[in-house]
Amino acid sequence: MPDKEQTESPLERMRKRLYAPASVEDLSASPLSDGKQQKAEGWAPEPAPTPKVPGLSGSALFLLFAVGFFALAGLTAAVVLYLGGRSVSSDNLTITVEGPTTVSGGEDVSFLVTITNNNPLPATGATLELDFPEGTTEAEDVSVPLTNYTESLGDIAAGETLRRTVRAAFFGGENQRISIPIKVEYTTGNSNATFVKQEAHEFLISTAPVALSITTLSEIASGQPLTLVLTARSNAVAPLNNVAVIAEYPFGFTPTAETPEPSGNTFTLGTLAPGEEREMRIVGTLSGQDGEERVFRFSAGALKSSVSNEFNVTYSSKEAAVFITQPFLAVALTLGRSSDATIIASAGEPIQALLSWQNALNSVILDGRIEVRFSGDALDPTSVKATNGFFQSANRTVMFDRDTEAGLARLEPNDAGNGSFTFNTKTGSAGNALRNPSITLDVSVSGRRVGEASVPETVSSTIRRTIKIQSDLAVSAQAVRTVGPFENSGPWPPEANQETTYTIMLSAGNTVNSVGGATVSMTLPSYSRFTGVSEPAGEVSYNEFTREVTWAIGDMAAGSSREAAFQIAFLPSVSQKGTKPPLTSDVTIAGFDRFVQREIGQTVKAVDTQTSTDPAYQDSFSLVK
Repeated sequence: MPDKEQTESPLERMRKRLYAPASVEDLSASPLSDGKQQKAEGWAPEPAPTPKVPGLSGSALFLLFAVGFFALAGLTAAVVLYLGGRSVSSDNLTITVEGPTTVSGGEDVSFLVTITNNNPLPATGATLELDFPEGTTEAEDVSVPLTNYTESLGDIAAGETLRRTVRAAFFGGENQRISIPIKVEYTTGNSNATFVKQEAHEFLISTAPVALSITTLSEIASGQPLTLVLTARSNAVAPLNNVAVIAEYPFGFTPTAETPEPSGNTFTLGTLAPGEEREMRIVGTLSGQDGEERVFRFSAGALKSSVSNEFNVTYSSKEAAVFITQPFLAVALTLGRSSDATIIASAGEPIQALLSWQNALNSVILDGRIEVRFSGDALDPTSVKATNGFFQSANRTVMFDRDTEAGLARLEPNDAGNGSFTFNTKTGSAGNALRNPSITLDVSVSGRRVGEASVPETVSSTIRRTIKIQSDLAVSAQAVRTVGPFENSGPWPPEANQETTYTIMLSAGNTVNSVGGATVSMTLPSYSRFTGVSEPAGEVSYNEFTREVTWAIGDMAAGSSREAAFQIAFLPSVSQKGTKPPLTSDVTIAGFDRFVQREIGQTVKAVDTQTSTDPAYQDSFSLVK
């Protein structure tokens, strides 16, 4: 059988020999030979070495890894940002509130709430909710409390903005900060989860709707009478209904007289008009140990109903602290025979003050000294006169000491004494230029106790008295014929059985305090008839059943004046010949002085046929012919 090598072609054998490792001696014969192996002589080329792939260094591998890592991280971040920015979240729903930063108590306040949906999907079934603090009421009716506001917003499309206006009235203490939580709840179509977005709006209550002030002593001896004068003033812009003040008395206080009479500890004031003031007076005795403090608390608000003693809304509160002390020199002061903490006086009225004192210790008091200091713009300092004291005009103080009253040099136990002085309030233009004038008297005492190393002991402001000057509300009335806003007719002088018309001119003036509800009234006799003509229109009215003419002035500011006129027809009888018959009854003006909290007024004599203020008047024109 032929050898395999013999059957291969020469080219195949040469390829194997070229690529097979062999020495020069083993080199096969050339295919051009005759097929017989011959031993080569001389040089033969070495086989080519196997090529090597060059390797990467460590730093190059690290660089490639870092580039790949950061590329992957950037891609991941982009995907997260894109997908996350398109996700539904409560952070993508915004709530903004536009409203005042300060409000007055009881004021109608509006807030604009803006809701914007920045989510990629609609907010479905959205609701807006605001929680109001205690003391919030409906804007239209301040007697109705408002604790919560809820409104269904429905669906809010992606990118949509809704605006809602919310109104309320807020009551609270002066400078009280109010925070209103605002919440929007919603869902989305592709989720059962409820999303909640919350915000808050803050503002400040600048003034309380009802301001309370208390006048009383800061110190008192145990068992002595104590008077508290409480004033409630409306700062609201609209009338407040069912207003009341609830008193909380401290332990040891026993009331003996209260004005107006309360129901329990509730003083019902009813309706307070804007700017109106009401005064409550409480008199009682306070008992306790030396150095103890007693606190009186008062709250003003709107009652739930006219028969309730509970507040629906609390407007404000006020406290007064009284310390119980052991006096060594008991002092009493009366003004015009009144020992009340506040008295009312007219402008120019002389006031007599009586001061009394007594040693309340079981030891001797040396060098007793009592000072009465005036304050307030209504005092006429030139009018102060002390009978057994000295008035120092530089500091407006009346002093009683051992130099003016010998008994004060040494006071044995239970020794007593007294002094007096008088003074006037300002009058004329100086008095009329004042507004809400008052005078305050503060009494302080001092002395030295014997047996206690002569340690001086001083009690300041043990007594305070206030004098409020009421306004002078005055009216004048006169009849005229040829002047005034109306044309008159009939004989002048008047003649029996013939009708003659007159114009009644009215003038009202007010001085130092604001007056509310001022009215002028008079009655017409049977022979006088109201013609129906008046000026200003709508202010003068006539009751044909009572025959009363009323001029409804209303509010009168301090220092203001008003005028009005109306026409009457006079039909004299023969029995009135030769007389000057009255055309009206006495004329009365009345109004409520808001500073002194009382009704004030004046009455002037009736208007008759003596029309002396008419420029064409003659003496004979006043008598009926």
